[in-house]
Amino acid sequence: MSLINKLVPLGIPLAWLNLVKEKKRFFAAVAGIIFAVTMMLYQMGLKTAMFTQVVFPHLMLNGDIVIVNPQYEYFGISRGFTEKRLNQAFALPEVEDVAPLYLVNLPIKNPDTLVNRDIFIIGFDPANKPFDDPAIEAQQGMLKIPGNALFDERSHAKFGPIVERLEDGTVTTETNGRATEIVGSFEMGTTFAADGNLLVGKQTFFEIFPGQDPNLAAVGLIMLKEGSDAEKVAETLRAKLPHDVKIMTRAEFIDNEKRYWGERTPIGFVISASMTVAIIVGAVIVYQILYTDVTDHLEEYATLKSIGFKDSYFISLILQESIILSVFGFIPGAALTAGLYYVTRRVAYMPTEFQWDNAGIVLGLTIVMCMLAGALATRKLRHANPADIF
Repeated sequence: MSLINKLVPLGIPLAWLNLVKEKKRFFAAVAGIIFAVTMMLYQMGLKTAMFTQVVFPHLMLNGDIVIVNPQYEYFGISRGFTEKRLNQAFALPEVEDVAPLYLVNLPIKNPDTLVNRDIFIIGFDPANKPFDDPAIEAQQGMLKIPGNALFDERSHAKFGPIVERLEDGTVTTETNGRATEIVGSFEMGTTFAADGNLLVGKQTFFEIFPGQDPNLAAVGLIMLKEGSDAEKVAETLRAKLPHDVKIMTRAEFIDNEKRYWGERTPIGFVISASMTVAIIVGAVIVYQILYTDVTDHLEEYATLKSIGFKDSYFISLILQESIILSVFGFIPGAALTAGLYYVTRRVAYMPTEFQWDNAGIVLGLTIVMCMLAGALATRKLRHANPADIF
């Protein structure tokens, strides 16, 4: 018995033979599906990366409850609120500590090119612990010295070789025209609002940004005692504090950021639209290929139909071809997408990673897309009269 007979004891499926008979047509169909798979999987990866990227700072914060201005939109733009509200919140017995954050985008000078580029600056009191990050906690004591700063290692390369120079000591530069000594580094990551991040002490923040009111905080963090219910404490604060602040739990704060970038900016729409286009293009290509296949074999199918084969047999045959095309298009499409993810990480600094759950969704969409196209392609055959064909 030959190897083929051992592997396929019932013979090579007719669906496969039909597809590979016209190799150019087969590869054209597979190429179309590869395009659709790559587009869908890449867009899903971008969306996942986007929602991961925009909350990099939030995930590093140490607060259980967050206070912001009622007109707060996203992390990076805020009108601020009076720090008196944090002091009032500190009076609750469930509150362990509070920490105000001061946020601004200001130019920092590239130490090599001397070109100024805007960087996102987070100011805080080094006596507090607003970040749940060992690297920041270990170095934040140095921020008590005016002019000192910590630089985000994952910032864009346009800020210069600051990280490399830190290996030989501190790096001297200027932030908003004021002398700045970068004494250490940490890892946070870029967002859509920031190509880089800089941490400074409260005193340094108001030295490099003298126009800001020192009594206004952009974000207020509230750390609760162990065992406290964040939802209940947040409700208590909403009832006790004036309406000149907005109270959110940590989860609500993160969801607010994702919702802003997903719904109130064109990014979410563009990604969804791209996926829709990919599905339509892939479906049209598969439909054209399968419809042509049905037309080319119409006389053979009519012969089978005339001797008793039912429409369900032909539908099953075309659906088998659809599944074969789905698999042959998905595998190289997924591999190509993994390569695009790597390029995106290197060039755009986005956390694009291949995720199997996204791959499963795209595989399912691909199979459904191909099967729908195949079902439509059989309409001519199902409504054909064998006598008319001959």
